[in-house]
Amino acid sequence: MRYLHVVTLWFRSRILRDRAARWNLQYAVGKWDKLKAEQARLAATAQLLVRHVPRGRVLEIGCGEALLQQQMNPADYLGWLGVDISELAIRRAQAFATDQVRYLTADMEIFEPGARFDAIVFTESIYYSASPGRLLHRYGRFLNPGGVFIISIFRTKRSDAIWTEIHATAAAFDAIATTNELGAWNCEALRPPKNTR
Repeated sequence: MRYLHVVTLWFRSRILRDRAARWNLQYAVGKWDKLKAEQARLAATAQLLVRHVPRGRVLEIGCGEALLQQQMNPADYLGWLGVDISELAIRRAQAFATDQVRYLTADMEIFEPGARFDAIVFTESIYYSASPGRLLHRYGRFLNPGGVFIISIFRTKRSDAIWTEIHATAAAFDAIATTNELGAWNCEALRPPKNTR
């Protein structure tokens, strides 16, 4: 049965070009298991949240299997909403849902949260957007006054250009860099663009 499920996901992702199916396939075959080894990056992101948004309401875009929320103490946040395009990742994340923590399957490019948050976290997800700057403008509408973006990005040849686009939209005011055997990450806290409210 698992084999048939993987073949179906492969067909939908490769032949039909279904983005959600592609992510489900990658989670099904274990491609993203390596994220569990990124403890330093997750800890840095959690540290920025605790430092700048103590007891806040958090929206995490690209939450995967709830790895960041697992790094947090429940006393560190008032509420948590995690969103990911992969239905399989969200099913796994549901194991960590509580009265104050929810997980939803949605595409970050069109998701409308219907609420405001003190922090919006892009967990290794913003570089999958065709326009990270436009995405930040859109999500800036869902930040409370004084709210922040927390963004982590794996360092590649392309990441400098992505940060340039992000910094043209939102102003960084705190950062933590981390490394492990897989590579290096930049994690930043940023103020949203002023014209989004």
